[in-house]
Amino acid sequence: MEYSQSALVKGIKEKDVPAYEHMISKYTKVIYCLAYNILSPSLNKEDIEECVSDVFLDAWIKINEFDEEKGNFRTWLLILTKYKALTYKRKKIQTNVVDIEEFEVKDTYNLEKQFFLRQDQEKIMKIIDSFNKVDKEIFFRRYFFGEKINDLAEVFHLSRSAIDNRLLRGRTIIKEAFQYERRSID
Repeated sequence: MEYSQSALVKGIKEKDVPAYEHMISKYTKVIYCLAYNILSPSLNKEDIEECVSDVFLDAWIKINEFDEEKGNFRTWLLILTKYKALTYKRKKIQTNVVDIEEFEVKDTYNLEKQFFLRQDQEKIMKIIDSFNKVDKEIFFRRYFFGEKINDLAEVFHLSRSAIDNRLLRGRTIIKEAFQYERRSID
């Protein structure tokens, strides 16, 4: 049986098993691809598959958090996937702690560079989190999921130039925050 987005969401909210199975068969490939892209260098295939299973379980449990009027079900699943995969990655990093006495620093410049890049990424995520809900979703879908501007314009019922302006405004806010920080350091 084929489900529309609203019928699928309704079925899952009503804990309809065929709707759940349809969600799994329809979205497994895209969810696996995103989880694989986030986790592949550090986790094995079984861990990635477990992450995908957990995403579907989360969708089943958290379905009442999804608001059809605010977004697309596929995008909601991809956001769940991203956060679940990042949680898996963090757990893996925490279990791979190295004793500092056994660790030999060979290239301190590279280590420092990675440290500052990580700090910059965290600052950017905090800035993006401060955006309003629509701008945040547009920013994530464009820069994290690679969605096309025309597709975003269609989904959000905005013109292409409105999407471009929102993305430009977001990039400008991030750029200004980093310029302000550098000025205050000097």
